[in-house]
Amino acid sequence: MEEIGGSSSILGVQVPSAWSHLDFSIEIWMMFSFSIYRVISAVLLLFVFYQYTSFDNHTSTNENDFQGVTESSCDSLKGLGDLFVILRTGATEAPKKLPVHFTTTLRCVPHYTIYSDYEEDIEGHHVYNALDEVDPEIVDTHADFEYYRRLQEGGREAFTSRELSRWAAAKNTNGGRDSPGWKLDKWKFLPIAEKALHQRPDAKWYIFIESDTYILWRNLLEWLSRFDSSKPHYLGMQMQIGDVVFAYGGGGFAISNPALKKVVAHRKDNLKFYDNFTGRHWAGDCVLGKALADAGVDLLWSFPTMAGDQPSDMDFNTTFGGHAKTPWCYYATSYHHLPPAEYYKLARFEQNWNRKHASLLRHGDVFQYYILPSLTLERVDWDNLSDVDEGESLGDTAMRIKSGWIMERIQDYAERMDASCDHQDWILP
Repeated sequence: MEEIGGSSSILGVQVPSAWSHLDFSIEIWMMFSFSIYRVISAVLLLFVFYQYTSFDNHTSTNENDFQGVTESSCDSLKGLGDLFVILRTGATEAPKKLPVHFTTTLRCVPHYTIYSDYEEDIEGHHVYNALDEVDPEIVDTHADFEYYRRLQEGGREAFTSRELSRWAAAKNTNGGRDSPGWKLDKWKFLPIAEKALHQRPDAKWYIFIESDTYILWRNLLEWLSRFDSSKPHYLGMQMQIGDVVFAYGGGGFAISNPALKKVVAHRKDNLKFYDNFTGRHWAGDCVLGKALADAGVDLLWSFPTMAGDQPSDMDFNTTFGGHAKTPWCYYATSYHHLPPAEYYKLARFEQNWNRKHASLLRHGDVFQYYILPSLTLERVDWDNLSDVDEGESLGDTAMRIKSGWIMERIQDYAERMDASCDHQDWILP
């Protein structure tokens, strides 16, 4: 099978990391007559209109367009009230990334909370401080909390624009992202787990997401219905650091009520140990995973039911989850790394699909009906990130570069992937 994803190609062509740039340009030479120009313009307008309307589920890019989805779509989400959704974010990203969730991810959710490193209100929604009960000695002396201390004293105005720009551009390293907000983030996981249990002690499931996580609620509820929520469960996309296997925070993860009670009680009895462990570590989702394992709750390796990439970056036939667990064939419950504008498009697509189809969305459906309609034979000033170089690559919007996709081969790929599925549905114990 040909690999398809953010760093691999389909039969020599590559799916790009985003589809939001649909700018096409036509240079009309002066030698053409005015009448020919009008004909060409009319054809161009018809072409663009077709591209934007041939698959209406994919075209909504802003909140106003998304309002066309009726509230009745929430009524079909039976069992959503049994969930408590915990969204984790940070002060430097919250104003930009949170608002879209209020009309997409959280629109139907009756019980949710938002935690950050800074308490505030954003568009009428309260954001709680996740770190207000951390040992004061750690807050006062640990290097990870220097950023936090400045933030509490002066708010976002405590940081210069140069600092904020540098942190926003920080690259990922083997030890995580090199920014103070990211380094502080690891301290939030265990306190948030305890706070969530106190806020809603009777929830059947606790769903932990980030500010760039997308959840397909209809699919997630169907998946969770196959588990006994009165038993300890810890579900998420598997990752590993050292000897600790844990659920990747970006893809979202689910913890049943008994499991959360076990880890909260275990941490209370070993608070000093986990504070020291967190201080030495770099990934908070790993810290939580270790605490759960120490409390006797093991992770169900849940990829590809829960995924860690946005649809346009997915490797739809990766064997990361196992040879017979290619994402294409499985139902999708989550994606990650979505930019804010993508939420409206994906939410519109998902809601339209749910309205028109009795079947749940599989990852393969997302590719065929959400991504594929955006591909064209050729796009100007665009680098498609193919492994086969035809010229100097200058980035996603590379000037003077023409990129494209061999559409017949991509369609053939989709048909062969469909044929490869053999009743795969969910990741289950």
